Amino acid sequence: MNIDSVKVELIDWIAQLNDKNSINRILTLKKKLTPSGHRSEKRIFGSGKHLIEFIADDFDEPLDQFKDYTK
Repeated sequence: MNIDSVKVELIDWIAQLNDKNSINRILTLKKKLTPSGHRSEKRIFGSGKHLIEFIADDFDEPLDQFKDYTK
């Protein structure tokens, strides 16, 4: 049995599932096996340069809201 016939068999089996619990278990397995941040297209270094238009001069300064935590 080759890999393509196994895939077809699995697709047919999944299509016949009716209970929500089994479908959710398959979705959980899919999420575990799918690499995080999976993209169909390859990322290109530097392609987002144009997205940031402005950075404030005090960008790296501590925020007042966190004074209690930065002592």
